[in-house]
Amino acid sequence: MPTFETLAAILPADVRDDRRITFVDGEQEQRTLDFRRLRQRALGALGALQRRGCGRGDRVVLFLADNERFLEMFWACVLGGMVPVPLAAGATEEHWLKLARVFAQLEPAWLCIDATALERLDRFVAAHDLASAGAQMRTRALTPGSLDGAGEAGLPASVEPDQLAFIQYSSGSTGEPKGVLLTHRNLTVNMAAIAGGAAYTDRDTALSWMPLSHDMGLIGFHLTLLAAGMSHAIMRTELFARRPLLWLDLASKQRTTVLCSPNFGYQHYLKQYAAKPPQGLDLAAVRLIFNGAEPISADLCRRFAATLAPHGLRPNSLLTVYGLAEASLAVSFPRLGAAWSSVALERAGMRVGEPVRPPAPGAQTTEFVKVGTAVAGTELRIVDDGGVVLAERVLGHVEIRGANVTAGFWRNEAATAAVRSADGWLDTGDLGLVWDGQLVITGRAKDLVIVNGQNYYPHDLERIAEQVEGVEANRVAAAAVRSADGDAEALALFVLHRGDLATFVPKVLALRRTISVQAGLDVAQVVPVGRIPKTSSGKLQRYALARAYEDGEFDAVLAELAPLLAGAAAGPAGEAAGTPTVRRLVEICMPLVGGRQLTAQTHLLEIDLNSLTLARIHEAIDRDFPNRIEVTDLFDYPTLEQLAGFLDASAP
Repeated sequence: MPTFETLAAILPADVRDDRRITFVDGEQEQRTLDFRRLRQRALGALGALQRRGCGRGDRVVLFLADNERFLEMFWACVLGGMVPVPLAAGATEEHWLKLARVFAQLEPAWLCIDATALERLDRFVAAHDLASAGAQMRTRALTPGSLDGAGEAGLPASVEPDQLAFIQYSSGSTGEPKGVLLTHRNLTVNMAAIAGGAAYTDRDTALSWMPLSHDMGLIGFHLTLLAAGMSHAIMRTELFARRPLLWLDLASKQRTTVLCSPNFGYQHYLKQYAAKPPQGLDLAAVRLIFNGAEPISADLCRRFAATLAPHGLRPNSLLTVYGLAEASLAVSFPRLGAAWSSVALERAGMRVGEPVRPPAPGAQTTEFVKVGTAVAGTELRIVDDGGVVLAERVLGHVEIRGANVTAGFWRNEAATAAVRSADGWLDTGDLGLVWDGQLVITGRAKDLVIVNGQNYYPHDLERIAEQVEGVEANRVAAAAVRSADGDAEALALFVLHRGDLATFVPKVLALRRTISVQAGLDVAQVVPVGRIPKTSSGKLQRYALARAYEDGEFDAVLAELAPLLAGAAAGPAGEAAGTPTVRRLVEICMPLVGGRQLTAQTHLLEIDLNSLTLARIHEAIDRDFPNRIEVTDLFDYPTLEQLAGFLDASAP
């Protein structure tokens, strides 16, 4: 790939006209735009922006659902020295709230939005008493269809490598979003590293359904491909959501060589594949298929490779990678041509600053995918909580440094200082380790569920939960919430459920039992939710669910669920009958067993209670029957009926 110092330089006036972008809006709805025509269209849009008063350095929020219009306006901003700010143009309340917050942060800014979305924005601000913010956005709104496009082409600005190229807001930003500052140098350095790591040539072609508001979609599967001279197709994200099989069907017909998807996209595809396997699929031309942008499931990699192998997909074409917006996208790539690999580790030994352990016989394990070594121009290290560099196979915080790494966040010095050191190292927020030279990401530090001093990774718990009948992949989220007494963290599972609450009860009991058996962890709450919030790239927004839980948004449904669970746990009517001591023991223990079925005859050691729960049961019984039993008595009298008999026989 040629060397470029600015984004503007990769779209020159004499670009080859046999390289094109295909916009896929449906199986029969496709439009093409060659690179030369893209520049001409962008200059026309730039003229319209300049006549409206937009100038060099102005921030322009791009809230556009149409990919062709998005790229036209994006490149108009780049060529004019303006600062585009891509945002996912969704229709949910979260999208509108994020737009309002981002616009307020960037003020003064312009808003590029289509006319239909602008009408919906008017309704949103009216419904949320945001008249002042709405008026400001209205005043600065640019609707592409109403801009003066008939005048002269715009005048490109002189752009320097260290000038701000665009602001990338994280796809998961809610609350107070953080805008990642990316300069032309940041981007061009990383684009060259990506092209080199993937060994791109202008004979490659690519297909992506990732949104252009996402760094993987914009940087990885448009800007880098444009710089490498690669023709590429961009499929509407909502089209993939509705018809996932069309993705690889198009790749087969177009002889695509490079593909990409985050983890959930492979899940979505395989689910539809199982229902209706495609005919005539030929993936022999595929050279690389990236898996990144969220935690990677080793089991899913195996299933996807095995399912598509009969269609010609080579096992070494899957490239498991790691990156983030703060790195201008790519951080690490595996070696090309090597089969992807993973490592299984004991859950119990995964603490920051401590060596991880391969599993001993019978130990509970978690499998993590290796994501390669740092790309060219990027340094990578693993450090403990105090910033001390750690050796291989020791878990710690993943930090990066290089010319591709952002200088910080838009107008947020505190957030910048929290993640970036004086000597340029940036804390990615991820935990990981190096294993045989390759990076292994174990999860987000802020997503960790820490119970009784033990670390648990949400995606690991979610994979266990998916084993329960009726719990679908990507329809359950595990998150840490404050325990009832507010003194510690506890585990909550949020499960998509849209039926009668009575039908949810068996699922609650099965989830608690399965998590207890396989992870040795009590589930404090299983919460039925009407939707699982996700980012535009499909990442679960666990923190949003945890915050809603702690704000009391689920109190009503949990109060309605509680008596149903209590009734199920008590078993058929009459089973709790017996002596007053038996009945009292059932009352004491019922809240402590996490929704498991409990009767006077239940064998406590056979319902997978961990040692901490048994200790709590002993403590609770001791309050009512002081100094009458020891913890060891629970092993000698493991049913409440037997324990009641012991207590009654030894009564003073």
